Amino acid sequence: MGRGLTPESIEAARLGFNTEDQRIDRSAWGLPPEEKPLWIPAGLVIPWNVGGDVHRIRIRRMDDSDCRYVIVSGSTKQPMRLGRLNKVILVESDLDAILVNPKAGDLVTAISLGSVSLRPDTETHERLKAAELILLALDADAAASGQVSWWAGRYGAKVKRWPVPVGKDPGEAFAAGVDIRAWILAGMED
Repeated sequence: MGRGLTPESIEAARLGFNTEDQRIDRSAWGLPPEEKPLWIPAGLVIPWNVGGDVHRIRIRRMDDSDCRYVIVSGSTKQPMRLGRLNKVILVESDLDAILVNPKAGDLVTAISLGSVSLRPDTETHERLKAAELILLALDADAAASGQVSWWAGRYGAKVKRWPVPVGKDPGEAFAAGVDIRAWILAGMED
């Protein structure tokens, strides 16, 4: 719960935990057969569901691997989009989007890129072009700071860099006592 996820938000997001690495037959998941079985690593299971359909399964590995996040084969690589409002908050991690959504989903659509260097796919790009406001809440670090000009160049004056006031991301800010809804409301003010 330190990242601001409540039992209700965990259940709503359908988060789970896979206790051990698994290799299963791809056809068991309705995927085309391949020689290699489907690898499901141990870790926190973060599905992205749209209208009852699973679009992506991302797993946050708990080991010391260089690859902390794994997108399970057969999943979309699109950014997670939670909501359909014309004001958007862009965050890096799915867990940050899942934190923001119940606290301010009536104010903004939370979009998780998955990484500071990823760019929007066509559908997300169209949503961002149509947006009235884009709060750029990428992690408060040098990598994110270097991305601000790309986003502003692509989407113009409606992009507002809005890092968290404490910590590097919304999860850390929440753990430090920041009211996520109040922080987003402040970002929406002119």
